[in-house]
Amino acid sequence: MPQPNVLFVFPDQHRGEWLGSRVDNPGVRTPNLDALAARGTAFTNALTPSPLCSPARACLAHGRRYDAQPVKHNQHDVDVSLPNLYRAMRDAGYDVLACGKFDLLKGAMDWGLDGQHGDALRRLGFTGGIDSAGKHDCLIAANRGLPEPYAHFLSEAGLFELHARDFAERHPPIRCYTNVTPSPLPDDAYCDNWIGARALDLLKAVPAGKPWFMQINFTGPHEPLDVTEAMLHLYDHVDFPLPVNNHRIEPDSHQAMRRNYAAMIENIDAWVGKLVAAVAARGEQDNTLIVYASDHGDELGDNDQWHKCLPTHGSIHVPLIIAGPGVHAGHVTTPVDLVDLHATLVDLTGAERVAAGAGSGESLSPALRGGELGWAARSSGLGGWRTWFDGRYKYVHNHHGGLTARDIVPASFDTSVNAPALLFDLGNDPGEQHDISIEQPAIAARIRSELLAEVAACTTNPLGLHFPDNAGGQTIGTSRTTAARIESRRKMTRS
Repeated sequence: MPQPNVLFVFPDQHRGEWLGSRVDNPGVRTPNLDALAARGTAFTNALTPSPLCSPARACLAHGRRYDAQPVKHNQHDVDVSLPNLYRAMRDAGYDVLACGKFDLLKGAMDWGLDGQHGDALRRLGFTGGIDSAGKHDCLIAANRGLPEPYAHFLSEAGLFELHARDFAERHPPIRCYTNVTPSPLPDDAYCDNWIGARALDLLKAVPAGKPWFMQINFTGPHEPLDVTEAMLHLYDHVDFPLPVNNHRIEPDSHQAMRRNYAAMIENIDAWVGKLVAAVAARGEQDNTLIVYASDHGDELGDNDQWHKCLPTHGSIHVPLIIAGPGVHAGHVTTPVDLVDLHATLVDLTGAERVAAGAGSGESLSPALRGGELGWAARSSGLGGWRTWFDGRYKYVHNHHGGLTARDIVPASFDTSVNAPALLFDLGNDPGEQHDISIEQPAIAARIRSELLAEVAACTTNPLGLHFPDNAGGQTIGTSRTTAARIESRRKMTRS
């Protein structure tokens, strides 16, 4: 069989259960993704290795979990000299294309008008495409006088100031959610539609007879919850389940927010349909793997929390569907992650493996053939916390419910047994409301041992990198717990 093409759709902040094909779907419509799930393999317990854009995408690129690679937060860029998926694909003979929000070189903010970051995209392994900023970075870059492709497009169309004024009304951060008024942009200038059009252009330009890999990085359904006028009323008559344990916002407001979030997902689903049709028009549907995943989820108001960065499933649970030649139709409940997706893509395309040993992933190919996977659990982490999930029990180390993203990202991870611990039985408590770590100490101790063993193995530093002390959650230590330090600082702030 010739090397398969790979169409990889990778939106930003798509919460794992918001798919029409899932039994726990809250009400979103995704007919094109449902069709892929029906003929392919859907991984119902897929996790992000880290619920923040740059770390998650770096883990995928390097094929290594959070503690085994150097990108710890959004101000860290991928080191273009390190081995990565894209260069491996290129070296295996692929055209390696991408468009939209890569977030591999987010910290430098040096996209340039052409979205090439100078020669950095080429050095990463991409042979074509255009990297653009995310929703917020587009405006931040413009305010700093830094060129960026989507802002340039809007400026050329005479729409940038209109867009900037609209986004100014979506701050402070909570208004990124509560402001559900439609974007003033026409449909063809809306960011995800602009990205989708770029993807179709890239696909049309791919020469016949050479294998290709294309990653489409939609900016939605990331907040702000800006939708076009045409998208605004898609869910007028749908009532979604309300967030778990939210007491700060009225139900009608939650419904409006969730309708916009669903509309962004449905719009991305429509682009999936267009992209699959474009592959078919090229006559390549029988030799193209189609992958859908996301970098992380969104709290969407659960426990009065928004955005991501937390160890709760709203943040760490992501969709993952793989369809294409030879892929078994079915559902897999074994926990998997984006690092395993890296290993799978390398495996299926014949590219040279760039990650092995501690902290690397394992190919999902056995499951794609209808077989079993050889592991039981996967982890996720960011800054001061790590979590371990086996499909039922979820253990969280060095975290308590009062922490926010601002607390988490710069914190160091405490490996001591005295660090705060949480244990949830998601089989009986999917909303993670009842900590059973005191009731089930043996289960908590067993999972803690497994989690800390993995962290210790990852931090043997397989890439030979220097991790500076306390640089954005990079330090592993056994000092006073993160929770105690954060609570002390909060008390000082309140007083």
